[in-house]
Amino acid sequence: MTTETDPQVTEALQQMQQMISVIEDNKHRTKTQSFTATDETETVTVVVNGDRWLTGLRIEHGLLRLGAATVQQRIQEALGKAQGLAFEVAEDQTQQIEQALGALVGVLEQQLGDFQPPE
Repeated sequence: MTTETDPQVTEALQQMQQMISVIEDNKHRTKTQSFTATDETETVTVVVNGDRWLTGLRIEHGLLRLGAATVQQRIQEALGKAQGLAFEVAEDQTQQIEQALGALVGVLEQQLGDFQPPE
């Protein structure tokens, strides 16, 4: 008895590996991306990662003298911009992933549609 793999099964496994690769690539991008933004006066700079977590904050020297409320407003402004940018990029990437996975699923369905298991 030989244990040769059917060519259709081999192709299907390759498509599945491509699907896994698409998902892993996106996961890596999310972990390594960063987004930087400033407030309108460019006295506060924030950095968020792909998950939209704050990873960096720079407050210009002397800004604290304007009071906590002003500093808070400027941090929130810059943070909102950075998170908004990260969200937009994530939305675009999600759309690209959905299209890539949809295409791969279509190929898989086509390949396995006439698959006849060995008897």
